[in-house]
Amino acid sequence: MARPWSRFSPVPLGLGVSLLGLALSSCLDLSVNVTFRAATSGQIQVDALAFRLAQGIHVVEGPDRVPFPGSRAEWQTVVDQVPGATLVSWSGTDEDLGFRTKTVVDFSSARALEGLFVVFKQKLTLLQDTQGKWTITFVPQVPRVTAGDAETRALWSALWGQVNWTFGFTPPGQKRTERSVNLADLAAAQPLPEWTLSW
Repeated sequence: MARPWSRFSPVPLGLGVSLLGLALSSCLDLSVNVTFRAATSGQIQVDALAFRLAQGIHVVEGPDRVPFPGSRAEWQTVVDQVPGATLVSWSGTDEDLGFRTKTVVDFSSARALEGLFVVFKQKLTLLQDTQGKWTITFVPQVPRVTAGDAETRALWSALWGQVNWTFGFTPPGQKRTERSVNLADLAAAQPLPEWTLSW
């Protein structure tokens, strides 16, 4: 969600390329699943793996820098910013590659869903037309690499092509639709087309 990009530690270039498929964030892996119980309410599940060797590297600064919540308290702070959002559960587990967190957040309205994505500087809208049809429009955003020395920025740019963020949406009474977004594509000069899903 992901998303989510902050605090990293220096990694030797050769070691980083051979061992990692790092995201442009504190997350190596990011999976976000939105399941609707009704037209405008439901649940978001976020599964994120923060890679241990990447802690401390700073490649994003200014308004693009969004720290990814790494604890229950940090997630609660995020949820408290969004009326209609509720933190349901959070767990954290040490793994070989780093620290995996699993977070579940309920949203009670379209505004709450949109607000949760806005906190992470992601663009999502949920609108109903005059015939009662609902449409989600989602445009994943990636921060610009602006901080750190030239070698660190080069490493991060090289790793973009190995990383995908996965987003899934399950509208009421329908099958789940999933899309994986490659960070290299996000960083290209031409933005990705909008992803729309209607029911």
